[in-house]
Amino acid sequence: KCKQFRTGSAVFEYTGLCHPCSRMEETFGRGGYNAVRGHGGINARVIKDGIIELGSTVEVVAYASA
Repeated sequence: KCKQFRTGSAVFEYTGLCHPCSRMEETFGRGGYNAVRGHGGINARVIKDGIIELGSTVEVVAYASA
């Protein structure tokens, strides 16, 4: 599993999955949660700040040890 990744000149550390929750109803309105259910993302900690531009690629920097 990827532990650290870079996009643009910024480096991040993967900290876990981020599943949609009922707060999506507040953001998107009625039916918001059902619209995004199953389409979560990740949480990450910033290791090094940097510039991310449209089209920046994502590159693995380090893998988690088993």
